[in-house]
Amino acid sequence: MSSDPLAAALAREDADWAREHLASDVVGWLTTIAPDGRPQSSLISFLHDGATILFYSQPNTPKLRNLAISPLVSFHLQSDPYGDHAMILEGVAEVDESIPPSNVHPAYRAKYREPLAHWDMDEAQTARDFSVPIRIRPIRVRVS
Repeated sequence: MSSDPLAAALAREDADWAREHLASDVVGWLTTIAPDGRPQSSLISFLHDGATILFYSQPNTPKLRNLAISPLVSFHLQSDPYGDHAMILEGVAEVDESIPPSNVHPAYRAKYREPLAHWDMDEAQTARDFSVPIRIRPIRVRVS
């Protein structure tokens, strides 16, 4: 097993779709495990940050309560209309205070400047509202 399963999956010749969409997609799907064992999916804004995926959460959300009980998650992108291309990542998500706030994170700001304007959201207020930085460390990645 590769020590960097995301890089290994993205290095494959048939991973062009996944590389492109990790860079350009504005949202992806995160699934956490609720205390009763039920999967709970959330739409999240994200950034592919080398070997990991990072995102910001509002405090006191069900996803954070779920992560406190079980850090195991899955993350996936919207597939193409027929499911011919997909990327599904299974990993461990943890709060990572070393990640700077979204409004001062250069790569995050560059990716989300236009979407935030579309959503009529102020960068500084969004950083205050979504103040919990979370990093997903992949364990297994499937790309098709």
